[in-house]
Amino acid sequence: MDENLHRDYLDEEEFKKLSMEQKVLRYSTTYEVPVTLSKDEALQQLKTKIASGRKAVYSSQTTKTNIIYWVTSAAAFVVLLFGIWNIWIRKPMTEVAVNKGQHSAYQLPDGSLVTLNADSKIFFSKNKFNKYRYLKLDGEAFFNIRKGNTFTISTKLADIRILGTTFNVFSRDSSFKVSCLTGKISVTSGDQSVIVTPGESALIHNGRLEKYEDKNIVSAASWRMGEFNFEDASISSVLSEIGRQFNVTFVVTKMQERYFTGSFTNKNLVSALDIVCIPLGLTYEIGQNSTIYIKEKDK
Repeated sequence: MDENLHRDYLDEEEFKKLSMEQKVLRYSTTYEVPVTLSKDEALQQLKTKIASGRKAVYSSQTTKTNIIYWVTSAAAFVVLLFGIWNIWIRKPMTEVAVNKGQHSAYQLPDGSLVTLNADSKIFFSKNKFNKYRYLKLDGEAFFNIRKGNTFTISTKLADIRILGTTFNVFSRDSSFKVSCLTGKISVTSGDQSVIVTPGESALIHNGRLEKYEDKNIVSAASWRMGEFNFEDASISSVLSEIGRQFNVTFVVTKMQERYFTGSFTNKNLVSALDIVCIPLGLTYEIGQNSTIYIKEKDK
């Protein structure tokens, strides 16, 4: 118990357990006898201080307990409110998805229009959209943004911020490209940022965000009319687009990489395959379950 004598605070139970000598020792270390007092008067004054000290210790402890109680109660109340908000107020994200072989136009809550290419998705909070104008894109889409507060599109590789413009965004796997037709947009990827104006496109190449004057800007969103244009594009990316537009799967026999420049439409599968495969020296065979086998033409 002697170790308790040097503690700043004692609760009531601890104070009661002290003997009178211990109580005297606890307070006498800070008490100086005035030279004008007799021994009896000094002893009586010390007893009075002990009594008042006991009350002060208990009062201080009670105050601390009350503060802890109210802080804990307030924290519990905040947690409760947050739980209610999660259950009753917060809405799940709205998903708009387009399957392979389809295109779809969709009007966002603020009146902005988005046209989704095949095998593409957008996600947004419907009840908060007008306030924040924020959505996530996976795939390719053309946007006609209504003027208003900042509109943000988040993709896997970069974020785009707009005030009001028309532009096309392609974001699939490790490929990203945005083409601006009207207005002005800001594109950010990590610590890199560029401003893209009409007639310009921005893409990510070897980890770098780059913008350039796009001479084919008009064809950037021609997929909305069912036309797909490529310039020096890898055969794998071209076949992936055919797969999305016609909902087919390719099995490609090992071959050297090839690059395609040209265009096809989504009106006829055989025609699209001929346009791509014949110039590149490839043959194809349409099998069951919408599977197409591609290989090099025998020499």
